[in-house]
Order: sequence, then C-alpha cells, then structure tokens
Amino acid sequence: MADTHRFMVDRHEGDLSVVEVDGRAMLDLPRWLLPPAARADDVLAVTVEASGDRAVITIERDVAATARAQDAARAAVERLKKKDRGGDRHC
Repeated sequence: MADTHRFMVDRHEGDLSVVEVDGRAMLDLPRWLLPPAARADDVLAVTVEASGDRAVITIERDVAATARAQDAARAAVERLKKKDRGGDRHC
C-alpha cells in the first residue's frame, strides 16, 4: 500500500531545496530530488511505495493544489490589507 505526503517548496538555496513536509517540519533536500519545474510555493504530491529492500518515491508537482494554495495566500493578503490603515504608528 502506498503512503502519501505533501511537500510545499519554501525556497531553493543553491543545490538545496527547503520544503515543508505535511504542514509540519521543514526539511532540506538535494534540489535534484525534486521535479525540475518545481518552484517556491509549489505543492508537491509525494507517494512512497515500500516493500522488502526497495522503496520507490514519486514526487510530482500538484498544479491544482498549488493554485489553491496561491489563491488562499492572496485572499489572506487581501484580508490583511483591509485591516491595515497604512503607515507606521508609534505608541
């Protein structure tokens, strides 16, 4: 039975990619492990099929989940803009 996970690409730093794993921990991975088209803020679907001495890991860019995450981020920014009166206020 396959195990599934979700990576969110935070950023690329040279040959490393920093990803959030299942919404919990941050992990540094070699950039070559990810699909070449993976960019910051992309959601990646990870499937692990393990048995005996072998594990096959498939990492795919999830275009629909990425679009939903970007829409949610834009909506959050818009909500914050409505609350911000602008300028810096000092107490």
